[in-house]
Amino acid sequence: YPRAGSPDTQLAEVPGPRAAEAAVGAGAAADDSLRRLRAHLERQPRDARGWVILARIEADRDRFGEAAQAYAKALVASSKVAADPAVWCEYADALGMMQGGNLAGRPRELIARALALDPNHPKALELAGSSEYERGDYAAALRYWRPLLAAQQAGSQAYAELAAAIARTERLAATAVAPKRGQELAVK
Repeated sequence: YPRAGSPDTQLAEVPGPRAAEAAVGAGAAADDSLRRLRAHLERQPRDARGWVILARIEADRDRFGEAAQAYAKALVASSKVAADPAVWCEYADALGMMQGGNLAGRPRELIARALALDPNHPKALELAGSSEYERGDYAAALRYWRPLLAAQQAGSQAYAELAAAIARTERLAATAVAPKRGQELAVK
């Protein structure tokens, strides 16, 4: 029985060749699954759920253009998917990442669509606040982020991070000139 810190324990912690083969095998299995999903979607282009799964996989792989295309196909394929604010937010996020993290333009429109479906959707509130923050409309950013903070569990990391962002934004709002009224995200 090896003791903690002994050379035997340290060797046991180093992955052997079989572990590397298993990792490569898992990657190959994932690639095979992805090929099968794409083939399925070629045969069944109205499978909105499949398009959302593909979009999420592509986004996880930092392939935001491919993710955005898949989200667009999912939204067209199903009215049920088109009624899900989370999918609109994910689509906006993918487009924003294609723009270097900027939510201006089309991502902003998609965020407004998500808010129209659910004005209290957490991800939509987060993105809307971020979009307004990018524009320099700190007061508008706060209108989205404050309700989001109220929905967070006090003491959680998410709460602490958002509270810090709000405090920073409040300081900026106190000294900034806001854009013309009516330019915040319209809930349509």
